[in-house]
Amino acid sequence: MANNLNRKWTMTGKPKIGGCLFRAPLGTPLPTDEKTALSAAFKSQGYLESSGFKRSIKKAFQTITAYGGDEVDSLRTAHGVSAAFSLIEVLNPDVADTIYGAQATVTPPTTTAGTKIAIAYSGDDDAENSVWVAEFAYKGKVKRVVLPNAQITTTEVTEEYKDDSIVAYPVELTIYRDDETGKFFFEYTDDGVKAA
Repeated sequence: MANNLNRKWTMTGKPKIGGCLFRAPLGTPLPTDEKTALSAAFKSQGYLESSGFKRSIKKAFQTITAYGGDEVDSLRTAHGVSAAFSLIEVLNPDVADTIYGAQATVTPPTTTAGTKIAIAYSGDDDAENSVWVAEFAYKGKVKRVVLPNAQITTTEVTEEYKDDSIVAYPVELTIYRDDETGKFFFEYTDDGVKAA
């Protein structure tokens, strides 16, 4: 029977204080542990909607049967890794860059106006592949997920302005293998339990 001391092995999806999702240009050096500070190339994507960050690994198999119906093998026919989240800091210049790329022009604040974002949307906004990092922390435990090569493949920009909701950009990433290592992602954790 398990006891509650096993909870040291559990993890929840609480975002790390200061932001949990960061994006950098493809080719940016990857972090190789759970705690080293990210380089300045990584831009915070701000708060995420309460549904959080979801990573999925999908596999499909085809069963091979012999004459007579016996199952003799199973061949993998598809394999994909993806992530999904909703960005809610729609006035954050780094989020505008993520969603609209070069179609967003940012003007820094002045003494007479705040930060301005002008979007001239042409539909030519195929997202470039990027490096993404998601960070989580809970009761002294930390986890960092590094996606070395991911592309936004689904973005739903449906801005609905009403009293009981916030504007959000739902995003889905398709995660590709890293060219150098062949890995889809790297994951680093620390359970926070130090040796006596």
